[in-house]
Amino acid sequence: MNKWIKDFPMLKNDIVYLDNAALILKPKIVIDEIYNYYTNISISNRTKDSKLGIKVDSKINETREKVATLLNCQDDEIIFTSGTTDSLNYASLLLENLLKKGDEIILSKLNHASNIVPWLELAKRTKAKIVLSLDITKSITKKTKLICISQVNNSFQARENLDVVYEMANKVGAYLVNDAAQAIAYEKVSFDNSHIIAFSTNKFYGPTGLGILAIKKEILNKCEAKRYGGGSIDFVALNNDWKSKDTIIMHEPGTMNLAGIFGFNAALDYFNSLNLTEINKYIHELSEYLFDELAKVDNLRISSKRGDSIILFYVKGIEPQDVSSYLGHNNIYVRSGIFCNQYLKYIKDKTYVRVSLSFYNTKEDIDKLTTALKRGGDFLGFL
Repeated sequence: MNKWIKDFPMLKNDIVYLDNAALILKPKIVIDEIYNYYTNISISNRTKDSKLGIKVDSKINETREKVATLLNCQDDEIIFTSGTTDSLNYASLLLENLLKKGDEIILSKLNHASNIVPWLELAKRTKAKIVLSLDITKSITKKTKLICISQVNNSFQARENLDVVYEMANKVGAYLVNDAAQAIAYEKVSFDNSHIIAFSTNKFYGPTGLGILAIKKEILNKCEAKRYGGGSIDFVALNNDWKSKDTIIMHEPGTMNLAGIFGFNAALDYFNSLNLTEINKYIHELSEYLFDELAKVDNLRISSKRGDSIILFYVKGIEPQDVSSYLGHNNIYVRSGIFCNQYLKYIKDKTYVRVSLSFYNTKEDIDKLTTALKRGGDFLGFL
């Protein structure tokens, strides 16, 4: 019996959830903490001069400190955002004044669109050059200023050696931007080999609508805030002059996602209670079982490696969307398409069904998946 299933109320609904690369389910302690905020504490983070305000402010500070510990950085290098996409977009705005015409921005061709388009737009604004690559280390030159990659990819689980890329980036004076959305819940993500880190809490057992942008202080000190509003402004003068606050709060105007922060705080505690070696060993064994069972399905072709926890496949003669719809209407949740990897269609000229595992999945989940695929026949029969 999987000992982790009891932690996740969603799994009581008799579903087979195999879309963990998109969103990880929430343990009960996270749900309870969000409920606790809305039920017992629900006031603004700007209302600090009160008993409840002190609790809210303390929770924000505590969560920031826990994230700093997680990433091996300082708490004043942590910016709360609405997710990985928001983090990468904001990073592209912050870094604009650090680039000039002719600088090079290296992008992996396997990047998520959120780690492509903000940099394409940055290149337009600064006249920098975009370098698309499937071999990052061979693409780094003295002109390289930014290297934007994913620690773990959300489709084909190709990965760069971050230690090597980081070392090469430092030698040429470039910054490594790490989209850690897929990595954060399963392996160490750290400033030891990244200058900038982005991730979403919804892929870290936490709520939707909250994310982290971590930027090394040596870089952040060169950047001006690019969002303005309540709580982040020090003063506005009658002559129209104004000044931001001089703390990390300058990057967090407006009312924060407070319920999200309360939930994320609990998610950090849950993550810290896990034995990553144990859960990764379990996921690896489950991944091999998934690969072997899928290989037994007639007309199904696997495009991933045995042992990958994210498996891409297609059924000959059937559109992947029809397969995922058929499975979804049988309460088996997967994903189809190119998974926001916009260059994937040029590399592989194909779309896929994606199955992505977490440690609360079981062999029984995989058996239900493969049984459904074997009896598929007419994949549009659910209509």
